[in-house]
Amino acid sequence: MRRTAAPIAKTATRRGDEPQVRIDIAGSLPMPWWLPPCLKYRQVVAAPPLPPLLPYRLVSSRWWILTGLYLVFGVLGALYLWGTTSFGADHQTYQRAADALWSTGDPYRDAGLYPEDYRYRYPPLLAMVFPLLGWPPLWFGLVAIATVVPIYLAWRQAGPAGLLPAALLVGAWGQQLLNGNAQAFVVALLALVPLAGAWGAVGLALATMLKLHPALAIVWYLGRREWQLLGWYLAAMAVLVVIQLPWLGAFVDFYMHDPVATESIPGMSLRVLGTVPWLIILAAFAVAAYLLAPSRYGWLMATVLQLVALPRILLVNLALLLAAPLPRRDDATGPNRAAATRSGSTGKE
Repeated sequence: MRRTAAPIAKTATRRGDEPQVRIDIAGSLPMPWWLPPCLKYRQVVAAPPLPPLLPYRLVSSRWWILTGLYLVFGVLGALYLWGTTSFGADHQTYQRAADALWSTGDPYRDAGLYPEDYRYRYPPLLAMVFPLLGWPPLWFGLVAIATVVPIYLAWRQAGPAGLLPAALLVGAWGQQLLNGNAQAFVVALLALVPLAGAWGAVGLALATMLKLHPALAIVWYLGRREWQLLGWYLAAMAVLVVIQLPWLGAFVDFYMHDPVATESIPGMSLRVLGTVPWLIILAAFAVAAYLLAPSRYGWLMATVLQLVALPRILLVNLALLLAAPLPRRDDATGPNRAAATRSGSTGKE
């Protein structure tokens, strides 16, 4: 018999994603010389690791510290907004508009009787469907779900860094949640636009009919030459216009003849600089959003463009920024990489 003095050797190799461990038992044990080589060692292949339950592993302590700092500033912002937070105030605004629409046909009839923060200035669609969705437990439950959607999508796209804007803007999205503001649905729909293709375009049309300003986001489609998705958006808009047709006359009359429709709060909108300077600044942001549309900053610029265009920029409106998290540079599933892949395949054809 042959005896070797080498210790037991363990070697690890990787083939794909399955770790393999080779244990050589021929090193230190007495082995007959006639023993076949295949019996002098054996391989033990470990089972592949289970897929993670969460998209990202638990983050390091530095991320918890950074998130904590963002949250501190977010809480300070929430305390500042607390004075203007009124539980259910926006819910009551929609309820009044729905009652007026179904009783008189004009949801804007009494808009001037209420403070500027609680006037119904939107297309008739929300007032139309509010009798179906306005039961408080249902409404606030839907607002809560819509609030979570962009935060979750930001985490999926950007990893732990995606939670930082949500921590910083806790006052903004917290106020819209407590007030029952439909902006939560707008932010959720906008967050889905870069990810959901044709359904995202339909969602953008729905968001437009809730708050109007999402219409400016079509600059993202124009800059990316997404003509098919733009067609989906226009088709959905046409359907929604037909649905609201009996009340669109009151809506147009409200914006054409009632100054409360576009009233600006001094110091909280670029419109206080004058109509011409505001339009020039708005055009500059539109050009920037168009040029940056194919980049990872494109959707963020389209969102900032909407903020610039608002006639009344309140701190709660900053929650719109949750709809545009920056994807990771190495994200192979992001909309920009997907578009690049499509264009590359088209070039090969």
